[in-house]
Amino acid sequence: MIKSLVLLTTYRCNAQCDFCECGPDMAEALTFRDMQRYIDEAESIGTVGQVIFTGGEPSLLGDDLIKAIEYSSSKNLLTRVVTNGIWAKTSEAADRYLDSLISAGLTEINISMDDLHQRWIPLEYAKNAFLACYKRRYKCLIAHKAMPHYRITPEYLAEYFGVELINYDHDKTYSPEDECRLISSGVVVPVGRNSGSAGHGEPAYGNFTKNCSSVLRDIVVGPDHQMLACCGIVTKHLPELTLGDLRHNRMIDLIEEANNDLMLNWLVLEGPAAIAEFVKSKQPCISFLPRYVTACHLCNDLLTRHDTREVLLNHIDEIADRIELHRTFFESVRSDSEMIKMYA
Repeated sequence: MIKSLVLLTTYRCNAQCDFCECGPDMAEALTFRDMQRYIDEAESIGTVGQVIFTGGEPSLLGDDLIKAIEYSSSKNLLTRVVTNGIWAKTSEAADRYLDSLISAGLTEINISMDDLHQRWIPLEYAKNAFLACYKRRYKCLIAHKAMPHYRITPEYLAEYFGVELINYDHDKTYSPEDECRLISSGVVVPVGRNSGSAGHGEPAYGNFTKNCSSVLRDIVVGPDHQMLACCGIVTKHLPELTLGDLRHNRMIDLIEEANNDLMLNWLVLEGPAAIAEFVKSKQPCISFLPRYVTACHLCNDLLTRHDTREVLLNHIDEIADRIELHRTFFESVRSDSEMIKMYA
């Protein structure tokens, strides 16, 4: 069930972090009218309850971002902004901008801060943004990325802010006293610029869980109006993960096509590790990295390499019957589960 609309509002960003394809020279951006249309289309599906504004840096959209938040709120949709805090140069500026977001109806904010972002954004800005949320007991999550030999650790941030931070657990519900000081620390997915310089940690790709929990979970729209199969950090414009141009297609039609796409179903039901094993079974001479940091890292490798793409192109039809059977079983189990919840 699709629950969220993720608007990659722009690829423009005042930062130019390693392992990211966004940056100051990227001009593409959604206008308010674009976002309004996509919010309407997503809402009409009937299951979408949240709009996430990310990028790039969404605050660079100026008033269009504020209006899009207001429009989403007028439809009783929850809203989230993912930002690097460039707007918080002073505590006074942080207060003003956060108040404008809250007045527009913003439900929560995620602030990116780690060694990658703080090469470009002074940590003081991030502190101003965080403390503006904390003193209002406003829902805030620090989005942190860990790297080998990194300096800005969660412990470092807690000491710098003078606030005890809480490691975020998706399965927990937090009080207002706690939901304003959450931190989620994950590993860097080495794609995009400088990806070849990254060190790779555990686990090896064969240890990943079988299915992909990201593909076809949300509606994702990029600033080039392309609807995407996931919002994972992967190379842009991969054909298997690009569903179509929303300037010429209805969102609901692209969702229906995606639900019947063999590669996307393969990713959802069996995952990148199973696809890598299939590629090796067909072409044993193909080698993979000894370790991948996440399933997204492996998926990106599979879909950007000429040798793996050629194997998949030539042999993907061989798994069609198995995936169709797997999908039928999956839908049956999901229907039974929903019926149990309905009558419990």
